[in-house]
Amino acid sequence: MQVERLFKIVFLLMNGSCTTAKELAGHCSVSVRTIQRDLDTLSLAGIPVFSSRGYGGGVGLLKEFTMDKTFMTEQAQADILHGLEALQGAGYPDGNESFNKFAAVFRKKAEDRWLRVDFSSWCGSGFGKEKFDLLKEAILRKKVITFTYFSSENRISERVAEPLCLLFRERAWYVCVFDRKKGREMVLRASRIRDLSVTDETFERVMLEDPMTTPDYATSYELQRVVLRVAADYAFRVFDEFPEQDIHPQPDGTFLIDERMPINEWLTGYLLSFADGLEVIEPVTLQNTLKEKICLMQKKYDTQLSGS
Repeated sequence: MQVERLFKIVFLLMNGSCTTAKELAGHCSVSVRTIQRDLDTLSLAGIPVFSSRGYGGGVGLLKEFTMDKTFMTEQAQADILHGLEALQGAGYPDGNESFNKFAAVFRKKAEDRWLRVDFSSWCGSGFGKEKFDLLKEAILRKKVITFTYFSSENRISERVAEPLCLLFRERAWYVCVFDRKKGREMVLRASRIRDLSVTDETFERVMLEDPMTTPDYATSYELQRVVLRVAADYAFRVFDEFPEQDIHPQPDGTFLIDERMPINEWLTGYLLSFADGLEVIEPVTLQNTLKEKICLMQKKYDTQLSGS
């Protein structure tokens, strides 16, 4: 369509350098004559297109021209770019392209960006572009999805759900769905979804609760008081992973952590990641669970070593 092509021409010209009608024609897959007519149309519409002859000449826009000045303040521009930067850092597949387009429209150079965001993990995740696009399509088209879900309690279940929105929380992507079997809205970690399929069935449901207000684990799990002692050598993890109000430095350099947590398989695995740098003070049941896990691990490796 001509309107889309006109906007594309403006976008191409707003990078600050001159180009030629032939190059524009190649970008837009039309003839040079069509581009020349489009440039005339832009000029009549008040877009300050100019042409220059000789070496380095071509078609360009006056440097003073910006599309934003008619409807968007500097703060509004910054807010949009910062939001796109965060989306890009969170791993949104098309975030980089969107950021670059708006940066060009607002005439912002890459080196002028004061905010840089990168939530990526060194090991990646089970949530790639293909799964992202499937969930995006299902949400926008209101299509029912089916999938296999692996919960943090080691339960594997087959789900039929109505996807309502995607959200990014604590360095991971989640999807808010209405689970038809459970009859309620749920927030599920996207990387734990397997065998995702978008069906042809549509739904009309809208989201009733804001999934960003209360983390799902606060309603899905029973939280219990857990007291931990963490060695001084693990101070970096203490500050990275626990709320400041729950950290109590001790005279010997260790840290006491007093926090309410869901006691499940995920927690025991997480605590074991501290190796000998962590001690469970309370509750006794969690102490016993960790002791059993450590004994099983020791038995497994003793068996391997004796066999070799």
